[in-house]
Amino acid sequence: MGRPRLGLALGSGGARGWVHLGILRALEAENIYPDLITGTSAGAVVGAFAAAGALDRLEEFASRQKSFRTTFNYMDFSLSDPGLIRGKGFIQFLDEYLKVRRFEELELPFGLIASNLVTLEEVHIFEGALIPALRATVAVPGFLPPQESGGMQLVDGGLLNPVPVSLARKLGADVVIGVDLNAHPAENAARSFGSVLTRSIEVMMNRIRLNNRHYYPADVWLEPRLPDYRFLDLHRVEEAMDEGRRVVAGAIDQIRSLREHHLMARDRSMRLPQFLTRRLQTVALKNTEDADVGAGPADSDPPADS
Repeated sequence: MGRPRLGLALGSGGARGWVHLGILRALEAENIYPDLITGTSAGAVVGAFAAAGALDRLEEFASRQKSFRTTFNYMDFSLSDPGLIRGKGFIQFLDEYLKVRRFEELELPFGLIASNLVTLEEVHIFEGALIPALRATVAVPGFLPPQESGGMQLVDGGLLNPVPVSLARKLGADVVIGVDLNAHPAENAARSFGSVLTRSIEVMMNRIRLNNRHYYPADVWLEPRLPDYRFLDLHRVEEAMDEGRRVVAGAIDQIRSLREHHLMARDRSMRLPQFLTRRLQTVALKNTEDADVGAGPADSDPPADS
């Protein structure tokens, strides 16, 4: 039996996504490289750079995030769009630092998760245009407008699948390392209307996270601890990367055993709970002149760029 295919599933978590960069660098130092990568939201962004062989470029960008003011420069605020910012700054960042434009051009198989607000479906994207797909998976409702695509409204994949272990299995991973950035949430009392609303949403999101972990378990879970790390703390790069290195060091024996012993003691095929079977969709995205995207069914040919 050959070496098992190692999948890396990178979870959502806002600015805590820099942890993924530390994890990838720590795995490299141990001469451990994933065969495929999946990601949701921030995890998808880091995962795309890794799959493109462009972590150096991402680390270069990260090194420039010295304060919130630096991050602020990429935020194009809007009072009329259905989101606090338009998202053109994010596209500018990708245009400048990520040269790959299609999933098929990546060095490693890569897939990401988005959520369709129209049908309430989880959307798997692993072919077609890359940048519109990344724009979709980071579209936190209320913060970034949905990515319009062929009758769909695509937003943050973390609403339905925060750590895409299931997609890693779907793409052919035999063993999966899952990175859960929300395993240790801050324990804060809610004292105001805003904080009560925020914590209530976090309660619902935590239940979704736990359900996904139950139905789609990783072979090894990495659970960073950054309880006081806020959603937009993009300038706290080194702290997050250090935490990524720490969790890899703590789990390195487990990770090595995945490569040396392919234990298929339990059936890891994708057996979805019945109530979820109608909530999955696979699409391929394409570019258009105005940077919107189109979609096609997974069993059709990927749509060509227009």
